[in-house]
Amino acid sequence: MAIFNYKGQNIYYQIDGEGKPIILLNGIMMTTLSWEIIIAPLKNTNQIIRLDMLDQGQSAKQKSSYTIEDQADLVHGLIKHLGLTEVNLVGISYGGYVGLTLASKYPDLVERMIIFNSAAEVDNRDAELFKQFSHVADLDDPYAFYLTTIPIFYGPTFYKTRTEWMKNREELLINFFKNEDYRQSVKRLAESCLSHKLNDKISKIKATTLIMNGAEDYLIPYPKQQFLHDNIKGSVMMSMAKTGHVSIYENPVLFVSVIYGFINNPILKYTI
Repeated sequence: MAIFNYKGQNIYYQIDGEGKPIILLNGIMMTTLSWEIIIAPLKNTNQIIRLDMLDQGQSAKQKSSYTIEDQADLVHGLIKHLGLTEVNLVGISYGGYVGLTLASKYPDLVERMIIFNSAAEVDNRDAELFKQFSHVADLDDPYAFYLTTIPIFYGPTFYKTRTEWMKNREELLINFFKNEDYRQSVKRLAESCLSHKLNDKISKIKATTLIMNGAEDYLIPYPKQQFLHDNIKGSVMMSMAKTGHVSIYENPVLFVSVIYGFINNPILKYTI
């Protein structure tokens, strides 16, 4: 168990493998454990760095509000703590917010970056969704919390083909969501998204960037990723068919293949 002390708070992180470093940035309800499904194939070629950000997993729970930029500064602190001068980032959803913020604020620190199912800003429509998360966290109704937060993450194809898995997941999560401290941590994480606005800053990003969209993503739909592609110089964009917001679980083979190939390919620009 590795602990990094950041501004007096204990931040949990884990490192597997050796090679070019890749930092994995959690989605809003993810922890370091959420990535376990993809670690084995990646740690054979890369140093994989996972961390729980503020209010996530085994890291310090908060008593006051914070922002996405605060989370990015935390990641920056860990990078410095580890003595790294250049890193590669993989961020999904909330982690994409953090990755984009880090890469725009510290552009020389990030070599390559993959952003799954994320966006440059939280607009009014997105804010209403996050406010739902915040509101239902206070209701002491685990089933309502489940219905508000989980179904929108998965695409219709996954629901149709993995019905039994989803049913089992529902039972497990409803029981887990009885934990009020956990619901309140998600509330604070959701509220940290409300000030996320990078539209006029992402042009500062120097990292070679791949933007991944889930074709069935309702939570953060295609136009959000198209905006990133249009405004991050030299970026490339791909869409994952039959995939919603939780692409790591809905399409893990492609998810891993994209990370492995994009981060490790020595040539990303070809003259044809």
